[in-house]
Amino acid sequence: MKKLLLVWALAGFVGTSIAQKYDGAHAVRNYTAIDGLPQSQVTSLVEDANGYLWIGTEGGGLGRFDGRQFKVYSTLDGLGSNFVTGLIHDNQNNLWILNPRGITKFDGTSFTRFMAPGSATTFRRQRKILIAGDSLFILAQDGLISKIHNDSVYYWNRPIEPHESVYNAFQNNGVFYFLLSNKKLLMMENGNRTYMDTGFEESKQVNFFEHQDEVWINAEEGTFRIDHRNNQLVKLDFHLPHYVMHYDAHDDVFWSAGMEGIFKDKIEGNVIKTDTAFNGLVAYDIIGDSENNIWIASNGRGLFKYYQQDFSRCGSDKFGVVMAIYVDSDGASWIGSMGRGLYKIKNGKISTYESDEVISKSGVHCIRENKNGEVWIGTGRGLGKYNKQRNDFTWATTDDGLIDNNIININFDEHDGMWLGTSGGVDYFDGTRHKHFTTQQGLNANMIWAGCYLPYNRTYYAGTEFGINYIKDNHVGMLNVPELENTMVMSMGVFRDSLLMVGSGGAGVMIYNPKTNDRKFFTKREGLNSDFVYFVAEDKGSIWIGTERGISRIELNEKLELIEHLYYDHDNGLTGIETNQNAYFINDSHKYFGLVDGLYEFNDLSGEVSKSFDLHLTSIELLYGEHDLSMYAKNYTGFFKIPQGLSLPPDRNHITFHYNRVDKRYPKSVKFKYFLENFDKAWSQPSAGTEVTYSNLPPGNYVFKVKATSNMGNWSEEDIAYPFTIKQPFYQTASFIAAMVIFLAGSITLLLYLRVRSRVRKMIAAERMRVHEIDNLRKEIARDFHDEMGNQLTRIINYISLMKLSKETQGNGTANGHDYINGNGKDLYTKVEESAKYLYTGTRDFIWAIDPVNDELGKLFTHIRDFGEKLFEEKDIAFRANNHVKGYVKLPNGFSREANLIFKEVMTNAFKYSEAHNVTLSLSGNEQGYDFVFEDDGRGFCADQIKKSNGLKNISVRADRITSVLRIHSEENSGTKVSLAFKLTKTTKHGIAF
Repeated sequence: MKKLLLVWALAGFVGTSIAQKYDGAHAVRNYTAIDGLPQSQVTSLVEDANGYLWIGTEGGGLGRFDGRQFKVYSTLDGLGSNFVTGLIHDNQNNLWILNPRGITKFDGTSFTRFMAPGSATTFRRQRKILIAGDSLFILAQDGLISKIHNDSVYYWNRPIEPHESVYNAFQNNGVFYFLLSNKKLLMMENGNRTYMDTGFEESKQVNFFEHQDEVWINAEEGTFRIDHRNNQLVKLDFHLPHYVMHYDAHDDVFWSAGMEGIFKDKIEGNVIKTDTAFNGLVAYDIIGDSENNIWIASNGRGLFKYYQQDFSRCGSDKFGVVMAIYVDSDGASWIGSMGRGLYKIKNGKISTYESDEVISKSGVHCIRENKNGEVWIGTGRGLGKYNKQRNDFTWATTDDGLIDNNIININFDEHDGMWLGTSGGVDYFDGTRHKHFTTQQGLNANMIWAGCYLPYNRTYYAGTEFGINYIKDNHVGMLNVPELENTMVMSMGVFRDSLLMVGSGGAGVMIYNPKTNDRKFFTKREGLNSDFVYFVAEDKGSIWIGTERGISRIELNEKLELIEHLYYDHDNGLTGIETNQNAYFINDSHKYFGLVDGLYEFNDLSGEVSKSFDLHLTSIELLYGEHDLSMYAKNYTGFFKIPQGLSLPPDRNHITFHYNRVDKRYPKSVKFKYFLENFDKAWSQPSAGTEVTYSNLPPGNYVFKVKATSNMGNWSEEDIAYPFTIKQPFYQTASFIAAMVIFLAGSITLLLYLRVRSRVRKMIAAERMRVHEIDNLRKEIARDFHDEMGNQLTRIINYISLMKLSKETQGNGTANGHDYINGNGKDLYTKVEESAKYLYTGTRDFIWAIDPVNDELGKLFTHIRDFGEKLFEEKDIAFRANNHVKGYVKLPNGFSREANLIFKEVMTNAFKYSEAHNVTLSLSGNEQGYDFVFEDDGRGFCADQIKKSNGLKNISVRADRITSVLRIHSEENSGTKVSLAFKLTKTTKHGIAF
């Protein structure tokens, strides 16, 4: 029934490569070459004003760490030696790098070397740096002193006093402390020297360190405090047993070292209590940074960070994958695992229920407590109710009315009614009966991955792989959220009493307002570490978000805007990282989270005082550094030598900004937003990126702005505002524009003059051409009039003369009147009539052809069609006309007349000789031009007749005049086809081509 006496205890070491657990709130992170550390032999450490940690190594050069990555400098970059023995910053934030043969100054962009004189066999090894104002003092291994002032070497390797060498040196609050070979302590301040007898026998082993603005000395004879007022050493009532390397004022701990390892010594009363921090680890340097982290430079094992971690792994290793957590009203903690059963922890004892068949053979999915203090658990084999008196469970299954035995989530309403999300649908249990909701009642799926009852509107929400359903007053509906269609809803909860928060499997987190149907999404674009969310949980207005990559905590303002975001992963104590759906419990005193490797408790460090470093620019590059900025800037500021008053030429408009904010505790929580004033329309989305490039910027004045989150995850009100200018090109300057205006004005005047003169010349030439064309037209009209009208009038005159002659002959008796009337006279009358008709028709056609209004293809077709209709109706020949050309097609001058005469000739010949029953006139267009075609089904004629026919020769000549191709195809008894092919430009009525 239950298994007792398992101790509720902290886990042991988790693994040195990620974190070592020393107590409930501290861990160690070890950085080696795998992480980018230059070398595992770390000799010295120092933190600068921007928060960067500088690391000196034995042979690996110099490293710079910003919490995320290492940057390495070596002799290839200008470093004096890759063997670094000491580091210190001066008042101008320059970094001085000590090596055995000299020292190197690094001003953020360049290195300056100062090498001690002497050969490799005679030089004195340099081992310590001290700074006073603009002066730098270097202590050599043999106790001699070197001095550099304002970047000039004053001397190398001199004794500080005649015949005396320096065993040890220390600096604090502007005072230099030198332990001399004569066992005296020399104190120097502002050029004044004070001496003090020490009496130390083993002076070379004396240890100086700072303690609460005092200088303490640890020696074989004891631990002493320097009393400046009385100029004496005051021996303390206790003796620190090890070599003190750093005093941690935050925890009131002395970090000390010995051959056995590294220790933490704490004074309680007059008693020293020592804890071993690292066994067998040899430390070269130990420092504390501004974020309350302790950094340890080791001999061969890399760099260690000892820090307060946000999460502590707790409980038994037997928990395995934790799937559900709950702390009931009796103070008992319930832990449900995947395949390892259920655990109850109370008063330091763990009870298991391995003998319970349901629990032992299924996973525990959820644990909840109702208003009556009854604890319910959902498993893969049924619903369990805990009995306090018997310390066991009563089980309900489908046999008792459940819709399905696989219970995934449990919620209670204001009446203590139980809403169960199962793999078979939603089950509502009011204490006496079950009501089921499935796809038959309107659910979009029966697998309910998440559930939430919202008292604000008395509605139950069910999350499936296809979105969200709601159930209210026994009615099932679906939320219209396109972003969640076909997206699994993994978790839901109440936010600010009236809002619904949703965690999805791929679409991030949604905050939904049931009253207005408004929704707000938070995804990787807004800075989340993942869009696959296992759980969302409210905590006093904050939201905890569990994903497969760790846990985030976000803060929203009243407008539901993201104002704070902290991200936790293995750097913060989570080793398993991946979370689970219902594996969380949050109240005022405890915050528990279940991960794939066990149970974790959150350590609230919000009360810890640590520095949040400033956002800063690290460099500005033109075309990725191919161009030097020095010629475009007025001066440089800061350690990174950022150019000020930057004014770039128009062809140097490809600029990259590098920026950073150092955070060595929550490096993955740091996010940035940028905005280029006068170019960007809005701030960028939050990102962990530390650079942005703008290319092809137009001329103008710009201000580049950057924001970053602080060490608490909120957006700082202060941002970087970096102004710069891209100059106008010379052709956009005022002087150039004025010169261009004058030049253009003169050019326009000259152009207008030349244009007017050209137009006058063209008008004169056009007038000459017009006169020439008029002359040609008159000649052509005269020729046509002579050919058409003149010939017909001549024939009429001749016929009338013959008639007159015939009449006169009749009067003389040479002919009888019968012959005149019935013979030749009648023929003459007919010929006169025909000639007159032809003259009338020809005159009408001639007048029609010379009218420019009729120079249009459609009107030409209509004119020929009308002629054909009147002609062929005299013999009852069927005539058809088809025009397939749409739109207005302008014809050149004279085209209508020639084409009209061609087809009149063709149709007249067909009328007289073809003996056809059907004739067709058609007009069509194609890619090459247009085709005018006339066809008949008459008797046709042979090729010899074509060659001998004057009429056919005449129409061929007319076709050549209008640059057209005339084709005649005829066979005896098979009809005749005459086609006229020509090319024209299709235009509008206004003469514009289309």
